[in-house]
Amino acid sequence: MSDAAGIDVAPLFERLYDELKRIAHRHLAGGCATLQTTGLVHEAYLKLSRTAVLDEAHLLNLASRAMRQVLVDLARSRGRDKRGGGLRLETLNERDAPAAAVEELDVLALEQSLTRLEQAEPRLARVVELHFYGGLSFPEISRVLQVTERTLFRDWRAARAMIHADLVRVTPGAGA
Repeated sequence: MSDAAGIDVAPLFERLYDELKRIAHRHLAGGCATLQTTGLVHEAYLKLSRTAVLDEAHLLNLASRAMRQVLVDLARSRGRDKRGGGLRLETLNERDAPAAAVEELDVLALEQSLTRLEQAEPRLARVVELHFYGGLSFPEISRVLQVTERTLFRDWRAARAMIHADLVRVTPGAGA
């Protein structure tokens, strides 16, 4: 699809496929056993296939948001109890790892916390979205948001602290 508002997604998606897989990998880093990187990229494509985009940066941003929506929808459909009620799956590699356990990311709790952050501090939420979900570097985010990198570092630290405090408050045992 192409119109006056933008360019066709398909060729751009194909050209940026490796970058989109990198972004999907970042989204899946918290652990989603039912979806693989390629599957998440394809789900994002289905959501965006009829969307006109302005440029590469716009597509990457939209694709990252679409991937986030796919994961949130998947987490909602499975429900917390269906995911094991807080039990953590262990791989063979983790069995031999030191006692430092890697906790599974609670996608719904993070999404709700990010939504609350967006209501209170929209720019901080945008920094989290672009860096954590979109995989953009601070210089790239600086250009997108038109603020200095020093400001972004402060925003990033503040956003992380606020999300952490929110998750600890909402999810008992999350800060332990």
